Amino acid sequence: MIKRSEHAVSPVVGVMLMLVVVIIIAAIVSAFAGGLVGGAKKTSQATLTGKFSMGNGFEITHAGGDPLALQNTRFVIRDGPTFGTGLEQKTAEVLNKSIMLNTRTENFASNETAFLPGDTLWISGANTTCSMLQPVVNTYGDSTLCLNNANNIGKTFFLEVSDTGGNLISKTEVTITA
Repeated sequence: MIKRSEHAVSPVVGVMLMLVVVIIIAAIVSAFAGGLVGGAKKTSQATLTGKFSMGNGFEITHAGGDPLALQNTRFVIRDGPTFGTGLEQKTAEVLNKSIMLNTRTENFASNETAFLPGDTLWISGANTTCSMLQPVVNTYGDSTLCLNNANNIGKTFFLEVSDTGGNLISKTEVTITA
């Protein structure tokens, strides 16, 4: 009678299982290192400048950085501390893109999909009244909080640009001029 010895099977199976585990771990590490697993989306970065003149209106210039997709971008203005303390939240206004122009005459929001470095957009002086530019402030009936008020020349407000997810892209201080 022939007797078979099965002592060698167990060590071979153990080595094979260890090799499989090492290969699986190497594949997972490689996937993370190679970016196969999605990470957090990078927020755009841009430098914007603003000029506010009661006679000429509001000018916003994209001074550099990433192009901004208009459909995913919010422009918010807030009265600065020169208007008084604690007004930043009370006077926060999301700008209506339909009153923005990419030249002095052409509607910006309807014709453009991106705000590129070097681009400038305007809000005409006629659209910087409290009822057009700051409708929430207008409901308070307090014209001292309105940007387009001769008593506010020299005061400052903030222009904040963020994506629709609320991630801040740019914040700049703008001085009101005549």
